[in-house]
Amino acid sequence: MALTTRNPENIDLLQSTKFRLTMDRLPGMIYFCQSANLPGVSLSEIPRQTPFVDLYIPGEKIIYDTLNITFLVDEELRSWTEIHDWIRHLTFPTEFEEYVKLNKFSRNITGMKADQRLAYTTGVLSIYTNKNNANFRVNFVDLFPISLSTIIFSSSDTAENVITADATFRFGYYNYERV
Repeated sequence: MALTTRNPENIDLLQSTKFRLTMDRLPGMIYFCQSANLPGVSLSEIPRQTPFVDLYIPGEKIIYDTLNITFLVDEELRSWTEIHDWIRHLTFPTEFEEYVKLNKFSRNITGMKADQRLAYTTGVLSIYTNKNNANFRVNFVDLFPISLSTIIFSSSDTAENVITADATFRFGYYNYERV
């Protein structure tokens, strides 16, 4: 093998600012999302006992990390309350009718039963090149929120301080594709 064939074809590096997150149930996230992670994966392991040292073999389950996002909170708090209401309606903390009200927040996601549409959404993390061309797309399946951060108000802040919040999502799995 010649030395020149080991060089990569593309030496442009990935930039952390070149992304866009979209979710069917949270359309405003396109504009307000400030950071998102591409969740890592791990593989379960199975110990194989021997008289000397335990050896491990690959397991059969993939384990996904959570999707964590930071987003701007708009003046009407819609970006925050949409996620809050979604979590609240999933848990119906005061009455069963709250679960029924969740239906107005759901979108008709093809291939899902009616009760699944109430809890889940789909999401897409699009990653762009240095020239702002879509390059990589991660499609999240069965996405739902598991936590939403507090919002802190402080009279000592200046008007230039923008309020952000964090949300954590679980999902069934994701697929990726090169665009």
